[in-house]
Amino acid sequence: MDLRYTIGILVLLLFLLFGSCSKDDSGNGQTFNEDDVLRAVENQFRFTPNQNFEAIYLARRANSSLDWYLSFTTDGTLEVFLTTDTNDDFSFRGSYTYLNDQITIEILDGPFNGLVENSTIIMPQFGLVAAFATEQMIAVCIGHGLNTQQPPRVNANYGCPLINVQSETSEDNAIELVHSAVPFSFPAAGSVFRQQDRIVNRSENPIITRGYGIYRQSGNDFYATFRIAEDFSDFARGQLPFPVGTVNAPFNDFNVLSGRMENNGTELFIDQLQTEAGPCQLR
Repeated sequence: MDLRYTIGILVLLLFLLFGSCSKDDSGNGQTFNEDDVLRAVENQFRFTPNQNFEAIYLARRANSSLDWYLSFTTDGTLEVFLTTDTNDDFSFRGSYTYLNDQITIEILDGPFNGLVENSTIIMPQFGLVAAFATEQMIAVCIGHGLNTQQPPRVNANYGCPLINVQSETSEDNAIELVHSAVPFSFPAAGSVFRQQDRIVNRSENPIITRGYGIYRQSGNDFYATFRIAEDFSDFARGQLPFPVGTVNAPFNDFNVLSGRMENNGTELFIDQLQTEAGPCQLR
């Protein structure tokens, strides 16, 4: 399946279909409070409103099933990537302002020439505009340009050590930084992808869970979140422009990760994935 299509489906499922998950029990004997990590992240990465920003969002509009990708740049320009229901890609340009705690979007060309919309709600998280909504649209951040340090390469794929989560269950994780799961396959800075394979003894096939999110890095410290959509649903409290159903994050163990990078970014330790087993290795 085309990876560009896959991310749209996954985020749609994130909004509509994923079941509930526990945020405290990893199943491997550890206890972890995601909200504590989020508070630490907010203290480290302060959000400053009313400033232009560099970020990319996956958006859905009212009465439409199409995926919109909105790419904001610090010079006030905006590029829209639109994937049709036949998986054809189009792009067109616009502009935006962020003043008086409101984002105003103006699309100058393409099928929505002359469109002007104002944000009705903005959720800051990880030191950036993590999600926002207008009267016709919901947008969730899937990448950003705030990391001053980059991984050794784009699409940096890390294989993590196999860990035991129960007596007869093991888990294999892969994490990719700066993925290209957007139209035209350009790399989304600040993005993160995780695949979790749960392997149950005597079962032929693993249980596979995938999720997309964003990450921040400060020195060697590393933080990632896969629960922006869930947090935005809670934060908005009925202010979203259209119903999205029950919103839960993709993983049933941890949707906020912390850790550190070492050896020039070739090793990634994830606190929640049994660091005693060793680091995730760049491959």
